[in-house]
Amino acid sequence: MNPATTATPSDCAAQCVLHSRRRFLSQALMASVGAVLLEACGDGQIGLTGPGGGDLDAAVLVTLAEYPALATVGGIARVTTGSSRRPIAVVRTAVDTYVAVSMVCAHQGYRPIEIVGAGFICPNHGAEYSATGQWTGGQSAGNLRQYAVAFDAVAGTLTIS
Repeated sequence: MNPATTATPSDCAAQCVLHSRRRFLSQALMASVGAVLLEACGDGQIGLTGPGGGDLDAAVLVTLAEYPALATVGGIARVTTGSSRRPIAVVRTAVDTYVAVSMVCAHQGYRPIEIVGAGFICPNHGAEYSATGQWTGGQSAGNLRQYAVAFDAVAGTLTIS
């Protein structure tokens, strides 16, 4: 054997450790990048369930006193949806009538769209909607998804499902 090419056991161990570290660091980096990308995809900016928003995970209970904008007819408020990651807006359309709409753009699923004046607009591409979720202009899109609303005047709450 040529002494210049003969590896000692300690040289092999050092190389194995070096390769193991490289493999570990490489795999850890890939896992980190994957986690970042996965989180970015689920951050709510582009389509959770595609255009329209989709069903809620569970009914949402809204305490009206927590949303001052809903004290008057015509008021619009984005409500907290608990465990659901779907943004919802509630609009008071009459003294005892409310409408709940998805704040996910019906065009390409951008969320959340913005409350502007007496309606909504998608800042991503300009689709415009009335307070009740009807498409009114801008980028061609369908209507916003509406959810069923049950008003409990005694409790001062809404149940959105």
